[in-house]
Amino acid sequence: MPDAFAFLFPGQGQLPSDVPTLSPELARLYETVEAQGMDIRDWIIRGDLARLTATEVAQPAVFLDSLARRDALRRHGVEAHAVSGHSLGEYAALVAAGVLSAASALALVTRRGRLMAGVPGGMAALLKLDLGTVTRICAAGAGSLVIANYNGPAQFVVSGPLDAVADAERRAAECGGRAVRLAVSGPFHSPFMRPAEDGLAPFIAETLFAAPTLPFVSSVSGRVEADAEAVRRLLATQITSAVRWTDALRALGDLGVTDAVEVGAGSVLTQLGKRAGSRIRFHSFEEVLHAGV
Repeated sequence: MPDAFAFLFPGQGQLPSDVPTLSPELARLYETVEAQGMDIRDWIIRGDLARLTATEVAQPAVFLDSLARRDALRRHGVEAHAVSGHSLGEYAALVAAGVLSAASALALVTRRGRLMAGVPGGMAALLKLDLGTVTRICAAGAGSLVIANYNGPAQFVVSGPLDAVADAERRAAECGGRAVRLAVSGPFHSPFMRPAEDGLAPFIAETLFAAPTLPFVSSVSGRVEADAEAVRRLLATQITSAVRWTDALRALGDLGVTDAVEVGAGSVLTQLGKRAGSRIRFHSFEEVLHAGV
């Protein structure tokens, strides 16, 4: 087993394709969501992507799946020495770090999804381009486009109105890069999300936050955050703030993390980590659970 293992929790795009074994607590959390009209387990079993990809459904679905996978890893003797989460994944990371209770985090995630679903716009990943080129592409959008995710040295996500995103895709191709439109409903991690952020802020303010019981690396600041109120302030600005994933991985490396497992249904964070030039070894959930590390 590695000397220092980090749990990395993914964002909205990594939808579950099955329902894992659930503890009684997690089963009750699924029931809480289902009582609000979101039959997540049934939709996953039936592969109902039309419902599952909706932002207000995808966010609690991914959050709950991450908690279930974390439980599975722990049952197999895999414990985290540090945690971090990409965008939505921060909520599961905060539960793993003891900052939020699972029930409190689910309440925030459910409200967050509904608020974020109501803001029009889009996002695109720009690949094979450096930061300077992506910055110039955003500047050409006359302030209507921002860098939302710093995912790696040649992988950035831009966010804004749909026409500005389409223009960025065209400019990326002209610069020798490639663009991939993300399957999200709005311009996440941009100033355009201010109404959603403002709507969530009062609920974050009234939620109990505790100091992390293990190192928590914020993808808003890109640093280790040990103070409960600092974590609260960062989470309150998360919806409009860029995801500084490159910095977060660097901070995990500085902590002495040797290996990291993606606690989610896919391998997006695993692949990002392998391309980041980090000294950390990155593993998918399936690799760690079934093959061992």
